[in-house]
Amino acid sequence: MGASGVGGVRKSDLLAREFQGRIAEGAWPAGSKLPSERELARAFSVGRAAVREALKVLQLAGDIETRLGEGSFVVEARRGADRGVELVAGQTIMEGLEARQALEIASGVLAMRRASRSDRLKIRAVIAEMEEALGGDDHQWYLSCTFDLHELIAKASHNEFLMRTTDEYVAPMRRDEWLLSVNYDPDVAARSLALHRGIVAALLDGDEGGFVRAVCEHYEDYPPLRHRGVEGAPVVPEG
Repeated sequence: MGASGVGGVRKSDLLAREFQGRIAEGAWPAGSKLPSERELARAFSVGRAAVREALKVLQLAGDIETRLGEGSFVVEARRGADRGVELVAGQTIMEGLEARQALEIASGVLAMRRASRSDRLKIRAVIAEMEEALGGDDHQWYLSCTFDLHELIAKASHNEFLMRTTDEYVAPMRRDEWLLSVNYDPDVAARSLALHRGIVAALLDGDEGGFVRAVCEHYEDYPPLRHRGVEGAPVVPEG
């Protein structure tokens, strides 16, 4: 995640606002290719990590798409879209992912030792519900189920702090699920389901190492931020 910038605001958030402003002003028109991460970092005197985070925010906000081996391109604004609102939602989502990763690892390790039979049945049931949602191409229902799953893992830890804090981080993402759902297509959805199945399988098997790897893969290779147009292609830093 990006380091703090002016007044405690993250550099990546400042960059995202600057980049979106250039798009709105027409300096980077729809269809145009953005400069590489290296070029943007040099032009704005920041590290490439901050640039990468800013581009992820813009991708979530629907301003750009990233194509494997080609770079990032400006897309036409969605009809009725409020770019300012979408940018804030994208920033909120990105800020929450890192914290959720740490919370989920802690919750899962405890859940392996403390989960009741009821906890395990509920976790299995929500995976089945996720499969049903995707079978009907209902991405909003699917996303709601993913949030349920992450909260159930926290509840299975039987640690009040982890449960409460997880709820606090998941709540804003539930509010912004409308933005996440528009970034889903069949490939993204299939990848997401595979990641969540891996998390649950490791948890129920008591495989701590496998669980940590699965959680890190989920949050660091977040499905809605995958490259467009290439099935199963991982997000690869460009430039």
